[in-house]
Amino acid sequence: METLILYLSEYFEQTVSFLWLPLLIWTGISAIAWIVLKNFDNIHPQYQYHTRLALLISLPAGFLFLAGLQGLESYMLSQQASETSLRIISVMAPMEMSITPAETESAITFLQAAYAGIVLLFITGVIFCIGKFLVQWSRLHQLRKNCGFTDIQQIENLDQKNRQLISSIKKDVKITFLNADIIPVTFGYRNPIILLPASIRSHDENMNMALRHELSHITQNDFLSQMMAAFTQALFWYHPLVHRLKREIIEYRELRCDMLVLAEETISRKKYASLLLELLPKPNLQQELSVNMAQESSNLKKRIQMITQYKPNHNIPKRSSLAIFGAVLLSTVIVMACTDMQTHDVYDNEELDLMTDVDHAGERGYHQIIIFMSDEEQAERHEGKMSQLSNLQPEHIRSIEILKDQAAVDRFGERGEKGVIIVNTNLSPESYNTVLQTMGLETQDISVENLDDPEDYFVVVEEMPELIGGLASIQQQIRYPEMARRAGIEGRVYVQFIINEQGDVERPRVIRGIGGGADEEALRVVSQARFKPGLQRGQPVRVQYSLPIFFRLEGSETTPEQSSLEASDNRLNEMTVVGYSGNTESRTQIEPEIINKEMKFEIYHLENGIRGRILDKETDDPLTGANVSLVGTDRGAATNLEGFFELRGIESSEYSLEFSYVGYATTTMRASR
Repeated sequence: METLILYLSEYFEQTVSFLWLPLLIWTGISAIAWIVLKNFDNIHPQYQYHTRLALLISLPAGFLFLAGLQGLESYMLSQQASETSLRIISVMAPMEMSITPAETESAITFLQAAYAGIVLLFITGVIFCIGKFLVQWSRLHQLRKNCGFTDIQQIENLDQKNRQLISSIKKDVKITFLNADIIPVTFGYRNPIILLPASIRSHDENMNMALRHELSHITQNDFLSQMMAAFTQALFWYHPLVHRLKREIIEYRELRCDMLVLAEETISRKKYASLLLELLPKPNLQQELSVNMAQESSNLKKRIQMITQYKPNHNIPKRSSLAIFGAVLLSTVIVMACTDMQTHDVYDNEELDLMTDVDHAGERGYHQIIIFMSDEEQAERHEGKMSQLSNLQPEHIRSIEILKDQAAVDRFGERGEKGVIIVNTNLSPESYNTVLQTMGLETQDISVENLDDPEDYFVVVEEMPELIGGLASIQQQIRYPEMARRAGIEGRVYVQFIINEQGDVERPRVIRGIGGGADEEALRVVSQARFKPGLQRGQPVRVQYSLPIFFRLEGSETTPEQSSLEASDNRLNEMTVVGYSGNTESRTQIEPEIINKEMKFEIYHLENGIRGRILDKETDDPLTGANVSLVGTDRGAATNLEGFFELRGIESSEYSLEFSYVGYATTTMRASR
């Protein structure tokens, strides 16, 4: 039951995110059009009918078109499989926790239960409406089988106008007279059926008027329109405007057919009105699907009034009405589908290789977002999209720089050989996060105080912080989220935070998550962790730190990324928490460190600094979270997920760098510019 609630809750959130904006747009357009039509009741019934029908059909058509666009987009993106995955640079601690689920208590919230209830209510409503639809369809099909039908051309007392109308219909129309008091009924699209009460057959004039009305339904394809309206009502039964439009479509459909009948001067308006009054008390036959001559008694007064005031020389605006139908349908569908374009980010869903560089000290004067291209075509595509970011200037963006060929390589090494785009934002947190949102990235919590205090925290210090009690001190607190476990969600959650002078965790935030409640669980346990503070020149200082937490389901297959990490466990303090169902206990395994392994370096000189990479000397695996210190200063850096680091503002022609990493021998290297 819990699994069902979680699934329905997630389905509700995904469906609402897809439906709400197009549905809101359709509601606004339809409401405005409906108000105009109601206030101008003298508009011809043909226009009234076709406009309402177009609005109703455009609702499912708009969603089908939108789904088609998104499906096409997904297919196009799947063809770009050669491009790299999203990677965001951050400072990493040289440790990782790997967690598998233990038996946990239910964490179903009231909101999740409410969402699940709404989904069940919606599904129940759709099933009920479609069930009623199928029951009536079955009854009409059974009626077709049980009745003896006659070719309509064989009816002897047809008038000349009806014979001409029948000959113009390119369909095999059948008719039967039932020994029951019913309202004249028409159903069927390819092989239409007309049902008339047997009592009307002895009155030639009434029979021909009723037949003329039903033939008008066939020539106008009203049965097909009725089917589409009923289908839309079944899917969107919760929308009051859908029900209102469907009722009024029936009303104006009958008014339109009345006018088509009365367009013949030989038809007596008085006798036609008397026929309507005579048929009104008779029962409707499967009115949800069939089209009946007097389907709605509430509009009888309006029909009689129109009949008495109608002038036979009035033209029926068939072509212009169909043109309006097409224009309303097409424009509404396009506007609904355009919501997909309006919610796209600058880079759509294309995966990027990028890094962010926040100027916490405020010395440089701008924050930086650097996008590394994987091929020349990707660079050309993104150059065209830069105009969307340019619209934010000058309020949020300081500059946009595009580097190609040798210029990109000189500045960023081999990583920039396909091209680099550098976006420099203004120093305010609002500007930085506005650009991130526009690019489709997660925002970051940058307080104004951070920008005013150059000494807010260190990236690397002489003695890095240590987790008190080791990894086991927090593994006992963490639990695999129920939603993630049931949904089969695995992966790494990267949490970045500040360790203050007392060893407490401040400002924890997820810089890359996996969802399913894992992000929240990682934040919770990291917030409770206690560290031995980092030291710089013997004094405790604030240090930026990051912790990757690996959520892994018991018995799952090992991913390539996971295999790479396991192969290099000689450089990690790796913790594996294995969870079981029932009352069996969990166990913790911490691999011993292997000391004094060797590392190797790749160094590139920049205009005012250096950029480098640190790798394992034997395996060439990048070392994530290795410390790099500029000897004789308090400046340093830490390597990112790919082992890269960067130091700016090196003015001396000769300098020394110190490299340190858990499990590796500390190395000092002298270099000159």
